[in-house]
Amino acid sequence: MTNKTSRNIKICSYVALAFCVVWAVSDIANFVAFIFGGNASSHSIDWSQKTVLKVAILSCYGVGMVSIIGLCVKAIFNISKGLRDNTAFPRSNERLLFWMALADFIYVIGSCNLQVLWDDSILFLLQHTNFVTPFFLLFFAFMYKVAADAVEENNLTI
Repeated sequence: MTNKTSRNIKICSYVALAFCVVWAVSDIANFVAFIFGGNASSHSIDWSQKTVLKVAILSCYGVGMVSIIGLCVKAIFNISKGLRDNTAFPRSNERLLFWMALADFIYVIGSCNLQVLWDDSILFLLQHTNFVTPFFLLFFAFMYKVAADAVEENNLTI
């Protein structure tokens, strides 16, 4: 791998880490506000109706958010470690990408249904966006696996 490519990957990794930090701070602040203060227009959540659904949506949002951010940060650290070992596609990221697809699905289900917390007339929303990014991440995970296999095979070739 050339020094320029390695440098560009490092720069992208640092930018991705910065985005993860901003995303985490922003979403954690929103999550706390949802639980204690309602939404931006100061409507509080009526916990007396659809309590189980509201708790499930907040749980999906919170668990999905923490999981995907944690997995992203772990993947970035694996990439940095791989660059030090001169490995373009570290094997440790393969499983992380599959887990990331699941975590993203859970997060998107929670975030698309946040309006259910304030509007009791909405039952549950399932949109095309709930499936687009998880399927894209699954596709990317399979492509990453193929690339890691190809690099490993190439390194074994004399």
